[in-house]
Amino acid sequence: MAIIAIAISPAFENSFAQEINPRQQWKKFADLDVITCKSGQLLLQKSHGNPACVTPSTYLKLVDRGYGTHNQSMMDKNPEMMNELMNAMASNPNLMLHWHEMMQNDPNMMSQTMTDWVSQIKNNPELLKNMLGPMTSDPELREKMIEVMKNHSYMETMLKQNSKWMDSIHDSMTGSEMGQGMHNSQCVWCPDYQKHTDSHSMNSDEIGSHYMGFLNPDRMTDMIHHMWINSEITKGMHTMMLEDSSHMTMMSNQMMEPMLNAVMSDPDLREQMIELMLEHQDFMNLIRHDNPDAN
Repeated sequence: MAIIAIAISPAFENSFAQEINPRQQWKKFADLDVITCKSGQLLLQKSHGNPACVTPSTYLKLVDRGYGTHNQSMMDKNPEMMNELMNAMASNPNLMLHWHEMMQNDPNMMSQTMTDWVSQIKNNPELLKNMLGPMTSDPELREKMIEVMKNHSYMETMLKQNSKWMDSIHDSMTGSEMGQGMHNSQCVWCPDYQKHTDSHSMNSDEIGSHYMGFLNPDRMTDMIHHMWINSEITKGMHTMMLEDSSHMTMMSNQMMEPMLNAVMSDPDLREQMIELMLEHQDFMNLIRHDNPDAN
């Protein structure tokens, strides 16, 4: 009797694996590297050792509560899962507040982040709009932004040498001239920011009541540190931060000074920043009012 051997391809085996639950896969393969989850789910090894496929938000909750362990090496082998986890982290305000606080307490990480941001912004000028939009559109952040600008010698010098800027801050604030000239058109980037933040921004009380709090911040800290040592992952997180205007609002409240200083220390970005500020009527009106020679 002839016996025909049929080779089973890895793709078929993976497809088959997705049809059975992680526990059954674990019994069959006993190897985390070959266990698969449905799209949109993350593989988590529970504290008792068995794997489970969970949603990204559930993943964060289980790791925080000690019911599972974050395994960065496993995530590194699954880029799709890593991206899902990063999105979940970036959309969780409490976790991002924690991320920002850790960054403020780590000068090296802060420096690396700002260097990476400057590089990304220079490659994509739209990201500078996302950064400055929240600062120039919020009254309190505008005031803080002006103070940071005053304390940056390079920025102050460049503003004094910019004829368009100097002409603008001495424009009359009253009568029919208000809003004329270069300020006749609305800011081309602020409406997008306003539309975005109307539905996504929330104050600190709302963050505390609508989003998960951490039972054990040390576990979140450990997870973040495992991600920080991977330059590609941190670069991806920085991109997510820069692309999200509501996230920029949160960061502006926490760490506006290092963010602005990084931009203002680059000659090209300083010039772009000035052009964007000139387009914002409310911001320029505040500058005029703040200037003793404006009237």
